[in-house]
Amino acid sequence: MKIEDLSGVRCGNFGVRRHGKAWCKNIWHGKCYVQDKLDDFPVLGQQDLDESLIDESFLEDEDPKRFQEGRDGDHLMCPFQCEECHFINIKGSLPRLDNPSDVLLMCCMRRANLDSFWSRERSTVYSNLLEGKRFLATQKLLGINSSSLPPRGPFPKKDVMGMGVAASFLLRSKAKGQNANTIQFQTVRKVRSFFSNYSHACVGGMGASFTSDDGSGGRVSNSPTNHLWFQRFTQGCHRRMGDIWLPDRAVSRHELVACFNILEEWWTIFEKDLIGQDRVASTACILIAGYHGGLRGEEINRVHAGGMLFYWKEATEGKDIHIPLMLSGRFKKEVGEKYFCQPLAPITDSGRNLAIWFERKLDSLMKQSLCSGPMFKSMSAGKKMSISEMDELFHGILLEVQRRYPKILPDSVKITEEFSTFRSLRRGATSEAQNVKIPRDVIEANNRWRKISRAKGLVPGFSMMERYSDAKILVPTLTRFSQSLP
Repeated sequence: MKIEDLSGVRCGNFGVRRHGKAWCKNIWHGKCYVQDKLDDFPVLGQQDLDESLIDESFLEDEDPKRFQEGRDGDHLMCPFQCEECHFINIKGSLPRLDNPSDVLLMCCMRRANLDSFWSRERSTVYSNLLEGKRFLATQKLLGINSSSLPPRGPFPKKDVMGMGVAASFLLRSKAKGQNANTIQFQTVRKVRSFFSNYSHACVGGMGASFTSDDGSGGRVSNSPTNHLWFQRFTQGCHRRMGDIWLPDRAVSRHELVACFNILEEWWTIFEKDLIGQDRVASTACILIAGYHGGLRGEEINRVHAGGMLFYWKEATEGKDIHIPLMLSGRFKKEVGEKYFCQPLAPITDSGRNLAIWFERKLDSLMKQSLCSGPMFKSMSAGKKMSISEMDELFHGILLEVQRRYPKILPDSVKITEEFSTFRSLRRGATSEAQNVKIPRDVIEANNRWRKISRAKGLVPGFSMMERYSDAKILVPTLTRFSQSLP
């Protein structure tokens, strides 16, 4: 191999694979290997940055050709076959330019190759190319005529790299998204998950098993989506698409005060409407569990009515009075049914009565003979509410706040798009805890169940009695968070 052979972008089948009467001779200067004219795959650029402090018109793209062209030496860092070779591997013939499917596949394959190249930055590719040239120069000085480098090809005449899957991966990335014009990479990558799962379920999907020196074991995967090229392709694709992160908007103390003022009014208005009062009490309790309890949406709907009723008298009449917020269910990354108690202060330092809303909700459930199971029940199935069902109540009260108090929630705020019980309440609690300087140890105590969960400390099958007994000892510490929040 000569030094000049390292330059450009070279197919691994160069000069050795025959397509009918033609040999593969596809070599490009890096800048000549450009994206297809039909390529309209999403690229996250400077103009897509959210909440920038600088006018987008003043932003200058430092690398306008990023993801649009190859670089000399790309083929030295990533397996590379030209589109015609890949096409032969997949369909067994050369592409027909009058066939729309063939044209689309060629476009996808060019994009996939460029993405695999751009899994590494220009500086990395250039540095590797220079090092390769130095290596061949030292070989020449040593009088080694044949290079010590292994042959780059030819590759097998089948799709061992997963180019066919990559093409479907790319087409999936053009689907319409919720928070952006197209879906996010984390959604697109499910294509790879499906194909890998399917491959591993097939007779030839898994290779030999192995055991390492430390006793751990595993299996070799024969799925083409585990090929080095496919890994580089997905890395480059992720870099090109980026991630548009739209976190739930945090609820402020002013918004929360307005919510409870309105809920008190509604409770009186629905005095003779049991269902109406139940929805009002549910909304209030969801706000309390998410904000004062610091729970996420998937934790709020685990509040257990039966557990709270069982311990309500003991908790509210004992020495350390508190609200026994009992959670039940299968928690994330845990095995088996779990019970957990998150004690809350009955009344906050700011004077908000939290206990009265749970009393109202529990009383409403008893009148409906719904004394067991989840506190927040779906109207249709009787099971626990989904996050979307809780959001319906959450958005309803916030829209009323926006209507009555535009200075607190201006019309420019898109309630249904920016707020969710998933994280809005917890994010608000975290922010307000910093504002009133709640000590770190108090915040960590409030989050103790997550630490226990991550440490695998929740034993499957622990009874509600054991969970409550643990929490009851720490009530003075555990209620400080909910009591101190404004």
